[in-house]
Amino acid sequence: METAFFLAMGWCGTKYPGWWRQFLKKPPIPEPEPWWIISTIGLGLIAGLAGGTIFSIVARESQYFAGQTAIASGLFAFGTANIVTGIASAFKD
Repeated sequence: METAFFLAMGWCGTKYPGWWRQFLKKPPIPEPEPWWIISTIGLGLIAGLAGGTIFSIVARESQYFAGQTAIASGLFAFGTANIVTGIASAFKD
């Protein structure tokens, strides 16, 4: 269940390719190719699983996260996927 939770948090943390373009206010661009969206979601899943698993292992030994390991690891999985996919989508163009 922990793995499924980390994958779900990684999916939720995935940024849509080109999300940062809204701040530049350029004219609309065509939709990205489908393989780019699928690969970004896959990258988010992998980053969420890796980040959540690593943080879960570290947090189990810490008294600071006693009783809240799953929540803290899920948030870390979300954040990891968000950062990794944000960086990857910035390199698309």
